Amino acid sequence: MATLQRIRRHDALERTGHWIHLGNMILLFLSGLQIHFATLNIFGSMNNARLVHFVDMYVFFFIGVFHVYQFFATGKWLTSGPTPGNLRSTGPSIRYYLFLSDHKPQAGKYSGLQIVTYLLLFAISVVMAVIGFGLYWPVRLSWVVSAFGGLMPLRQVHYVLAWVFMVFTGVHLYLVLTQPLKYTRAMATGSYWRRAQDGTTHRFPDRRRRVSP
Repeated sequence: MATLQRIRRHDALERTGHWIHLGNMILLFLSGLQIHFATLNIFGSMNNARLVHFVDMYVFFFIGVFHVYQFFATGKWLTSGPTPGNLRSTGPSIRYYLFLSDHKPQAGKYSGLQIVTYLLLFAISVVMAVIGFGLYWPVRLSWVVSAFGGLMPLRQVHYVLAWVFMVFTGVHLYLVLTQPLKYTRAMATGSYWRRAQDGTTHRFPDRRRRVSP
């Protein structure tokens, strides 16, 4: 009889932060759309949209600060940081998602590809926050406005980066829906069960959809 092993994947703080961040991003994007396209009527008046965007801007900022603190204070950088050992699976992960391999490499909590992606997303988040504060306080933070060549280029970069987040979200949802459901449920329950096994790689049910030429 196979031995089942419980894998604890996400603690309560991570799960709570994930779902708060999801709601936060939805509100930021929708309110930003109404601010950018004044004819939209998602939150009623433009003042309502600006208020939602303003409040969620600070939620976004403090979630980021909390994540950085938790990342280092709890030692999670050892298992989830861009260390050589953690990045070893990056190449095999890329080959898997490009349909060049049927084997998904066994990694720690996050694969090397995930770590690189989240690191880039964090860098974009920092730029996004700086730009957002620059748009809100263009006089006090005039150096931000000057660095981007004026308010209009600043708004354009802010708008483009918002869509970068949406593209990431779309890819993230695709990967969530094509992986075993136990990993998705772990974001709600915190853990999943698997058969104890040896080896560095294992085969997942291939639920990826190949696009016919």
